[in-house]
Amino acid sequence: MKRSITLLPFILILIYFSCNLPSEQASTPEEHFNNYCTSCHLTPSPANIPKDIWEKKVLPEMAARLGYKYDGYDPLARNTMEENLFIRMSGVYPSQPLIDSITWMQIHDYVISNAPDKIETDTTRNQRNVAITQFSPKPISLDSEDLSVITNIQFDSLKNHFIVGNALGKTVHWPSSAVEVPSFDSPLISYHELNDATYFTEIGFMNPSEKPFGVTSKYQNGQQTILAKELHRPVYSQVVDLDDDQVEEVLICEFGNLTGQLSMLIQAGEQVEKRTLLALPGIIRTAVADLNKDGKKDIIALASQGKEGVYILYQEEDLTFRLEHVIKMGSEYGSSWFQLMDYNGDDHLDIVLVNGDNADYSIFSKPYHGVRIFMNDGENQFEEKWFYPIYGATRVLANDYDLDGDIDLAVMSFFPDFEFVPQENFVYLENKNAANFDFESSTFSTGLAGRFLVMDDGDFDGDGDIDILLGSFMLFPGKKFKSITDDWLAEKADLFLLENR
Repeated sequence: MKRSITLLPFILILIYFSCNLPSEQASTPEEHFNNYCTSCHLTPSPANIPKDIWEKKVLPEMAARLGYKYDGYDPLARNTMEENLFIRMSGVYPSQPLIDSITWMQIHDYVISNAPDKIETDTTRNQRNVAITQFSPKPISLDSEDLSVITNIQFDSLKNHFIVGNALGKTVHWPSSAVEVPSFDSPLISYHELNDATYFTEIGFMNPSEKPFGVTSKYQNGQQTILAKELHRPVYSQVVDLDDDQVEEVLICEFGNLTGQLSMLIQAGEQVEKRTLLALPGIIRTAVADLNKDGKKDIIALASQGKEGVYILYQEEDLTFRLEHVIKMGSEYGSSWFQLMDYNGDDHLDIVLVNGDNADYSIFSKPYHGVRIFMNDGENQFEEKWFYPIYGATRVLANDYDLDGDIDLAVMSFFPDFEFVPQENFVYLENKNAANFDFESSTFSTGLAGRFLVMDDGDFDGDGDIDILLGSFMLFPGKKFKSITDDWLAEKADLFLLENR
């Protein structure tokens, strides 16, 4: 695939989501902090991040977003010329200061004076888990040295197999390995078979970047058609007929980096039109359901950066949408995934959400990372009813794994506490009393031998219960944890099948 550095047209149809300067005059350092922070995201509490991380990481980046150079920090210093071209075109870092030095130092001093010296790690969490008995773990090697960095796992319920893709653009069907799938120029992140067509989305450039090299393609009758290119690091896509006209639309989560968007591809005759639905960085997942029961399919989207949280795009006429930000999270929470579920059987969809991204400006074990259940009041207003802390929680699946009639949760952590609770790279939460949100937490005694970025579930063996497949992503946690790394390498597992007993 030939790659161009032509900037992807990026029309901000939602001016609300731009980083605008405060319009009201603030009088106190706290008011300055709140006003300047809320121009880009929900204001974080100074108490949520340790003082040294504020000082060395977060405040310098905040200053740069205001065009103010603090402590010699230059956000462009370590990038390539090509990367910096895209960053400058994004306009994220103003060329002139948008804040004066006096106001900046008031904000700085307010944050540092209210931030804790340290946020303690809970070293006792390994005592709360029982041994998993619901699943039997089975490591799987795909007989290829290339498939150790898995970037996509999807269960195909019609063909009863998993689609597995890796960082080198290779894809297989498991366990139906005989199925031929083409190779791609970059990691495959979504694969959809619909009628006689297959849709593929590849990320383009995997590391955090402003470079738009992603591609969505359609294969039909032996021919490839590129539906969209120059996508900005897409991480998830969905093919669905939103308006029931027998023509599918494609939703694409362009996670991006400093900028990003939720976009939609619409087939208009022989042409494909691309629309921006939500101009926010960090769009990581969508789901589709008729939430307001008006006969039209609505879009539920999760933004994991900036104005973080869950958005509902209520469908109106002609594939237009009305937006509501129904769950708001602080930018330090690192929302990573969500599932829709009817938790209490009232015919209203609830949301289970995990927070756990821990790879940006504030890297430490965060006590507010974990699993949250938000209950729907029947009017699509969501209230957090339950929180279970898990460091680095990255994905969640909601299903009745033990077939007792209620919803259990499977949680994967890409950023567990490797020192004290490494076994919480996978946590099974068995529902013991749904009305009281009483879950029993269980883990494998030593943890699974690997680090996992993606997972999905399905009854691939047709025995009536739901199994889980995890994809290995060998990003090692550092020299301090060499013994853990050695165990991962010795296992040589591309996948872990958690076979439901």
